Amino acid sequence: MLWPEGTLYKQEDTKKIIIRHALLNPYESKIFIENCQQEYEKYGNPKRENFYKIKKFRGSIVEQRSGRKRLYDHNIFLRSLFTGTVTFNGESLDKKFNGALFLDIGSAILFGEGAVTVRDLFEDEAIRPHLTIVASDVNDEENKKNRYIDIYRSQKKKLPFPVVEIKQKMLSKQDFLLPLRPYLKDETQAIILRSANSGPDLYYTVPQVLLHLRTATAAFFERDLLYLFNKYILYKPKYALGFIILGEIDPEVGINHRNPLWEDIDWDKRTFNEAIRLNRHYSN
Repeated sequence: MLWPEGTLYKQEDTKKIIIRHALLNPYESKIFIENCQQEYEKYGNPKRENFYKIKKFRGSIVEQRSGRKRLYDHNIFLRSLFTGTVTFNGESLDKKFNGALFLDIGSAILFGEGAVTVRDLFEDEAIRPHLTIVASDVNDEENKKNRYIDIYRSQKKKLPFPVVEIKQKMLSKQDFLLPLRPYLKDETQAIILRSANSGPDLYYTVPQVLLHLRTATAAFFERDLLYLFNKYILYKPKYALGFIILGEIDPEVGINHRNPLWEDIDWDKRTFNEAIRLNRHYSN
C-alpha cells in the first residue's frame, strides 16, 4: 500500500518513519515506474551503458554528451518559480526555494565548455541569484580512462561553479549528504536535484531508482526538495514521506536522445506552456 497522498509528519516523528515508497500517489507512481522502465530498456541497460563509455563523440564520449540549451526548459520553469507563479496546493513555491542548493547529478564536465547545461543555469541572471549551483560527475570504478573527476582536477582551467564527486550509484543518505556538506548553509535550506539524461534516470534499474528517491527523501526529510528527474518535476514538501509529480518538461526536447531539437528552438519566444506541463491536481 502506498502512503496516502499528502501524508506529512512532524519533526519529532522522524525517527519512527520507514519510507517504503518513492511517490505518494498510486497513479503517479505507476506512470513514473513505467517511464523509468522504458528509459532503462531503451538507453540504460548494461550493453548500451558500456557502449556509451567507449563511443567517441565530439572530443569526448557519448556518456559525456550534452548540449547548450538542451535542458533550458528547466530554466523556464525555475524563472517562473522565482517569480511566484509556480504553486503547490495554492501556495507559491518561490519563498521555499529562494536560496536553495542546486545539485546537478552527472554534469558532463569534460564535454565542450564543460557542464554546459549547468552553465545555462549559472549564466541565467533570473536564476543564479536565487541558487547555490553545484555540478558533479563520477570517477568510473572500472575504467580508468573514464575517471572524469580526476581528469577535471588535473586540468588548469576550472568551471565557474563548484564540481563535486558523486558515486555512480547514489543509494544511501550519505551519497547525497557528503558531496553537499560544504555548501549547505543550515538545516532548513531547500534542495533542488537534477538528473536528466544522466546516471539515475537512465542507468539505474527501477528498484535502484526507487531506492535512490527514497534515500533522497530521507537525506532531506526536513527540507523542501525538488527533483528534476528525467522529464518529471518531482516535489517533496518538508516532512513528507515521498514525492508528488508537480509537472513535466517537454520530453520531445530535453530528453530527446535522437534529435537535438533544442538547437532549433527560439528560446527567447518559447513560452512556459510550451516548455512545462504542470500537474493541475496540485498547481492552479
